[in-house]
Amino acid sequence: MCVISTEELQSLVGCLSTTLSPLESDALRLYLEGSSYEQMAEELGCDTKTIDNALQRVKRKILTHQEGRQVLQ
Repeated sequence: MCVISTEELQSLVGCLSTTLSPLESDALRLYLEGSSYEQMAEELGCDTKTIDNALQRVKRKILTHQEGRQVLQ
C-alpha cells in the first residue's frame, strides 16, 4: 500500500489539472470510480483501446511528476 501526504496529493492534483487532456481527465475520473474500460468507452463515445491509451498517458504523466518531485527533495 502506498501512503501519500496531503502536500504531495495537492501537488499531484495541481499538476494533473493542468497537464491532462479532457479525455484523460474523464478516463481517470471514471477509472477511479471503478468503471470498466467498456463502461468508460461507452460513456465517452470511444473504443476501449482509446481508453487504454489515455490511461497509459495519465500513468506516464503521474510518474514524470513524481520523478520531478523526488529531484526537488
